[in-house]
Parts: sequence; C-alpha cells; structure tokens
Amino acid sequence: MGSAMARNVARAGHEVRAWNRTRAAAEPLAADGVTVCDAAAEAVHGADVVITMLADGPGVEAVMEPLAGELGHAVWSQMSTVGTQSIERLAALADRAGVAMVDAPVLGTKEPAEAGALTILASGPSAGRERCRPVYEAIGSRTVDLGEAIGAGSRMKLVLNAWLLALVGGLGETIRLAEGLGVDPEAFLEIIDGGPVGVPYAKLKGALMLERSYPASFPLRLARKDAVLAIDAAADAGLHLPLLEVVEQQLGAAVERGHGDDDLAAAIEAERG
Repeated sequence: MGSAMARNVARAGHEVRAWNRTRAAAEPLAADGVTVCDAAAEAVHGADVVITMLADGPGVEAVMEPLAGELGHAVWSQMSTVGTQSIERLAALADRAGVAMVDAPVLGTKEPAEAGALTILASGPSAGRERCRPVYEAIGSRTVDLGEAIGAGSRMKLVLNAWLLALVGGLGETIRLAEGLGVDPEAFLEIIDGGPVGVPYAKLKGALMLERSYPASFPLRLARKDAVLAIDAAADAGLHLPLLEVVEQQLGAAVERGHGDDDLAAAIEAERG
C-alpha cells in the first residue's frame, strides 16, 4: 500500500522521499523517482506532508515517537488503520510536538492503491486537510471529508471494516453450505450477481474461495487485526458485537492454519477440509 501510494504521488510531479523499516522493500521505488532514505528522520526533514502507512498503531507510535520533534511545519497525514485508542495517542503525540495532524485512513486494497483509486477518510483541521489535498488527489479517486475532529476517520474505517469482514465471513460459510449440500457454489454467485442481494465484492472474493487461490490483496492477518480493533472500539463504547467476534475467531483459525499472509478470502479455510 505505502509503495503504491509513494509511486502515485511521485508520478503526480511531487518530490517524494520514502523510508521503510526494511530498506530492501523500499528500494524498488527508486526506479519511479522516489528517493529512498536510510533513516526516517532523513525522509521527513523539510517535508510539507509526512505520511505514515504502517501495519498497526504500535508500529506507527514506535516510528513517530522519536520523530515528532523533527516534523517542523509539516502536516502529518496518518493513513494507517490503527483503531480508536492508537489514534488518540498519536493525536496527543502530534499535539505535544505542535504538529498538525490529519487522520486519514484509506478504504481500498493493493489494486486500488496501485491505480490511485483509494477512498480517503479524512478528518482533522481544515487547513491541514487542504495542504494534503494534492497528495490525496494523487493516491485516491475520492476524499470523504469527515470534519475537524481527529479520530472521525479512524472510527469510520472501523465501521466500514466491520461490514466488510462480516460480509466475507458470511460469504465463506455460504459457499461451504453450498458445497455441503451438493449445490454448485458458482451458480449461487451467478444468481446473486447484479441483483439486490449481490455485491461486487462477493463475486470477487467468492471466485478466490472457489479456486482456493488467495493472492494477497488484503492480507488475512491484517484483516484479523482490524476485526480486533473494531471489537475493542465497540467495547469502549459499551457495545457487544457477537457476530464480529465470531468472524474474528474464524480469521484467527485461518491464520493458525498458515493463511496469515494470504488474502482475506482465505477466511474460508478456517473450517474447510
């Protein structure tokens, strides 16, 4: 995700510096005009906009804690999916450092990132969002303005992911039911396709489930992480989400069966023989 975003920002004519905790993962960006840095401080020095795109909240915190005083007048666009508790800690870190932050997680996976077609869920000071606008236009097809309150973007991302994960969990069980009853699951997908109970995502992930092939667009281990974030946020709000808890358990079972780096569609392997 981060590499695709960096390429698209560079292709839009902006000067881009990139740092990754594993330098080898960032080195291919040099072919697209991105300067690959040896240190995070080198990457952020003098930048107008600093983007963090890491796997989880603790990772972002570990990287940014020592860098907060190095950001100068940059706007920090925090685009990782970190959940409600981490975004509060990160916002407090930005506030202590006197840095403007935009909470802007993205909706989309590897392919939309490569195509510059992500949806950005942006919240934070309007001046900060305006400074980030050229970057968002390079990486996304749509920016949703969620207001001034930092955290609104992260909360919306959890809501969207809860829907997505419930959909994929239900899809996997439905395909297993079809297989168990001797019904052609491909016929099921064809019947719902284009109708009021069909969604394009079901066809996309259902095809992978039928093929038992899971090239990673949204790694299952990260989907499980997002499920836990949504469950934790619900608990903080005094809510119990039993369906999402079951889905999280299924994702965990599939991870334990060796599918953590496979696509989310591999959730069906939690119970499949």
